[in-house]
Amino acid sequence: MKKRTIMTSNTLFTALLCAAIACATCACKAGTDAHDTEDAGQSSTPDTDISGQTQDIDQNTGSNQNTAQNTDSETDTAEADSGTGTPDIDPETDTTVSVFPSHIRIEMQHEEEDLTADDGAVLCTTSYTYPVVSIEGNDDAAEKINADIRSRLDSFVADTEVEEWAKENYDYQTESEDEYPFLSYYDDMLFSIQRSDSNVISFTVTCYAFTGGAHGNYTTQGVNYNAKTGDVITFSDLSDDADAFHEDTLAFNQALAKTEAYQMRMFSEDMLNGVSLENVLYADDAWYLSSSGLTFISDPYALGPYAAGTIEFIIPYTDLADMGFSQNYTYADRTAMKLLTGTANSFDLNADGEEETILFSTETIAKEDDTYSTLLHLTIDDVDFSDQCNDVFQETSTGYPVDQISVFDLNVDDDYTELVLLSGESEDNNFVYSSYFFRYTKDKRLLYLGKAKGDALDPAVTITQIEQP
Repeated sequence: MKKRTIMTSNTLFTALLCAAIACATCACKAGTDAHDTEDAGQSSTPDTDISGQTQDIDQNTGSNQNTAQNTDSETDTAEADSGTGTPDIDPETDTTVSVFPSHIRIEMQHEEEDLTADDGAVLCTTSYTYPVVSIEGNDDAAEKINADIRSRLDSFVADTEVEEWAKENYDYQTESEDEYPFLSYYDDMLFSIQRSDSNVISFTVTCYAFTGGAHGNYTTQGVNYNAKTGDVITFSDLSDDADAFHEDTLAFNQALAKTEAYQMRMFSEDMLNGVSLENVLYADDAWYLSSSGLTFISDPYALGPYAAGTIEFIIPYTDLADMGFSQNYTYADRTAMKLLTGTANSFDLNADGEEETILFSTETIAKEDDTYSTLLHLTIDDVDFSDQCNDVFQETSTGYPVDQISVFDLNVDDDYTELVLLSGESEDNNFVYSSYFFRYTKDKRLLYLGKAKGDALDPAVTITQIEQP
């Protein structure tokens, strides 16, 4: 047997040159500087199948640079022409983007090995994509994080079970002259960035294996680090009263599970065969801290079918604050949060002191030519903005809408928090996202501001400008 090793690396973050950005953005407010991992996807990880998670690390960006957003905001502003004074900017249509320099650098490394038979046939491809963390002024914490990541990689590489299965199956098919061709096996480990700020650095770790059959299988775990000490954060660290915190979060998750959006993806009670929500969601490493909140993970087949993908239960930080969540791990960045699909969400989008009720869903429609299209449904306080959103996607997107809606604060110095919708498409054999930004005005209109490359909620993506319509 022979092995071939490939190594590549991609830098997910380079320190923002603040002066350069300020000068560049004075002249133009359109364009993007984004980068995507997965995601983390990691999807995310997320409610898509594993094929969207195992793409090359450059899948959602035209640049190899990423800034993990952090604390001190520098807001890009428009500069007046010489001699004309500072122009008035309409706050409703202003697309200024706050930029957050970071002292955390995360570089993603990719390694790949092919196990081949004596006749040159590829039996199994083993690959792993992992982060190397550096923290300015805190080398000890970074070294501790990297050592833990390395130990996880070593355990993955040391497990050669999938390779052994590949050799056995290939020998069997060769000797028996099986009419079906041998399909190479895959064994993959993917770290995706989920949060990176002055308090927490977190990842999801997705392990995917294809060993023949209709499709591969995958599992996802969370790993969370204290950004100040480098220590692994355990669930008991999240609150001074771990038992009460467990009960409060469980009650929240049980309420989520009863909503229509979750019931449509989960097995019925009789199919769960006694498997409890608590056993699945509170298993070791079945959670992580994201920009949206405390996120619990249910792998395919645990609470729902393979087609449902990874089911995530998210408790926002605003709710966690009432459950005794530790101040050590509060989210230290701009608002960037997933909302629930198919379920009413409450959020003050225009700082008028009242929370709007936001309801979003997608619908797959069969067309006469036997193809399918996806329609968006969006209402805010019972006003239907679906047609407006669908028109935007039809006019500006070459991909398809994704079943995800988020809130994202483009400019932390204005009154608005924007809604973000996603589209996805294949580009140069990579799966890429684009984020579409909408602003809900004080007089209750919905304005389309523009789009940017990448998923705005992905910590590996830095939005510095948006492409205006």
